[in-house]
Amino acid sequence: MTQLYEIGQGPEALGPQKPLFGDDRTLLRVGLIIGAVLFVWKLYIAMTANVIWEEGHFAVSGLYPELGYPDIPAGFPLLSRPVTLVFGMEVLPLRVLSLLIATAIPFAIWFMAKPVVPARQAMWAAILSLLIPPLSMSGTIFYPEGLLQLLLALMLGCLLRAFKTDEWKWWLLTGLCGALGLFVHFRFLFPGAGIVLFALLTTAGRQLWTRPKFWATGAVAALGLLPSLLYNVFNDWPAIAFHVTNRPVWRPELKLMTAFLNQQVGLVTPVFFVGLIFAAKTMCWDHWRKPLALLGIVGVFIFAFYFVQSPANAQIMPHWPFLAYVPLVVGLPGVLISFVDQAKTMGARRLRQGVLALGPVLALGVGIGITVYEYAWAHTEKLPWQWKQINFMRNEDWTVLHPTLIEAEAVARQQFGPEVAVAVSGHVPAVRLEFPNRPSRTFYTLGEPYDGFSRFGTARQTWGLGQRDLIKAKAGKGVVLVLPDPSYLYHQPEELSFRRDLCQRFDDLMLYKRIELPPGRNVVAFYTGRLRKDAVTSPPAPCALLPELYIAQPPRGQFLEANAQTNYFGIAADVQGVTRVDILIDGKPVTQGHYGLDPEGFKTPDALRYDPNWPKLQFDFKLDKAGLKPGAHTLSLRATRTDGSTIEGAEKTLYIRE
Repeated sequence: MTQLYEIGQGPEALGPQKPLFGDDRTLLRVGLIIGAVLFVWKLYIAMTANVIWEEGHFAVSGLYPELGYPDIPAGFPLLSRPVTLVFGMEVLPLRVLSLLIATAIPFAIWFMAKPVVPARQAMWAAILSLLIPPLSMSGTIFYPEGLLQLLLALMLGCLLRAFKTDEWKWWLLTGLCGALGLFVHFRFLFPGAGIVLFALLTTAGRQLWTRPKFWATGAVAALGLLPSLLYNVFNDWPAIAFHVTNRPVWRPELKLMTAFLNQQVGLVTPVFFVGLIFAAKTMCWDHWRKPLALLGIVGVFIFAFYFVQSPANAQIMPHWPFLAYVPLVVGLPGVLISFVDQAKTMGARRLRQGVLALGPVLALGVGIGITVYEYAWAHTEKLPWQWKQINFMRNEDWTVLHPTLIEAEAVARQQFGPEVAVAVSGHVPAVRLEFPNRPSRTFYTLGEPYDGFSRFGTARQTWGLGQRDLIKAKAGKGVVLVLPDPSYLYHQPEELSFRRDLCQRFDDLMLYKRIELPPGRNVVAFYTGRLRKDAVTSPPAPCALLPELYIAQPPRGQFLEANAQTNYFGIAADVQGVTRVDILIDGKPVTQGHYGLDPEGFKTPDALRYDPNWPKLQFDFKLDKAGLKPGAHTLSLRATRTDGSTIEGAEKTLYIRE
């Protein structure tokens, strides 16, 4: 029968129908099943994924208890210490701890949601936190994100109860969660700022300023920041230098904001991201006078802060705004349910349900993508060459370097005596070698430029592991130097200066071996030498740390088009002088470089002045007619000296696309 409507009328919304998954008990079972599957899935990733340098940073830093560290508060390194005391410097126990923390997040979100939304929506908020990747991916590595999300949900849940009951226990528990959050990471300042914003903007919030318990809560939370403040005061403010002065590069480029949004939409999935936008609007606008607005304001403030500052970060860190989704997910179930219930026909209702079903499907795709990516990193050397392009992060397995280090130490003992030290360029490569399976030997650092930028050198000096400590303890002794090869050494003045200083500090420097880490974008060089008691005023020329054959372009591990008309370039130097540079692919000459250049755009460094042809030591070349077949190849150089002899070097892996 046809339904008739008067002019100006239309069909009404169908309204609530039978709840998905039936009663609350069944819904709880569904959530527990999803959580159990996710736990096993993440445990698999935790057992297979390569170690990231931050995990080593936290574990090694935990060996030296401090009030704080140059880049982070003391919480997470100190959390690692009991684990490493019991299980040793192994990665899996730390990741299991991180996984257990992440497993508690949905329960904390339910706890946060229960005072401000219906009970079933609170359960749905917990389940959705298992389906939205930024809230569900924590726990696969030992990283603070999961603990920060857990503490934020608990803090806001306690604060909502404090509003309602005004009991001291909830106010103090709110402050305790805030203090722990600030003791874990500086990013927990932003939820606190969101709470202050709520207290300034809303009528209910402005009443808080007259309540002593609110001030007491803030004081308790501030205690979590006190150790970091003291550490920074007595160490020349390294955290300020790193996070505020050195790290941001303000460049108002719209494309960086666009990239930030694209990244977040992709990780959250478009369905859930749009839903969270409407949830934020509902929480902040429609419930302005209710406690639910607190969650909305905190979430919006966190996300807005990182969105606004995204032009200052050319390297986008995707996890920074993840905390914003913790409070906003509370409003998401109501938005999604309302979206379906507002359908005016059963066909429209099913269509809307289908749209929402895309959210979990896309989230599953993100999860599978993360799993494939981690598997690919762990098995890079076994992958087909075409797949190696997906390994865009420098997340290589540094444990493969341990045998070479042992060999280099043995060679150094033969050259310089039984007492040999190990010195690494800086803190980041040092912790990659120190963790996991930290050997008994001491790793000193040499103060590479990044250690000054990040202020990690401050910590290594405090631990007695800096360059000054090496000189004091090992002067006159043999040293194995471990230096990652920079891709653009002669185009980076600070890196060049760093290596020239090392040349002044060591005698008898010799390259032992270079190890290329799959898929070929990172090379680590091992040198042997004797540490001088006093640095010489001018380094010997040439110096083993400054390569005579150097390819700036193409970069290591680059995927190239076979017929691309790209101009590549490099430098060739020798004490006798060079007359010719040949470009080799897989050991065979394919073209000759145009040698004898010194372009205005980049002048040949003074460090190569020993070559009689200086400054005209640069060359360029093309590979478009080299007849390269698709696949992996080795690019290298052969330089011919003035006496007709040749030298070869500067090997790097590159890939030719099909």
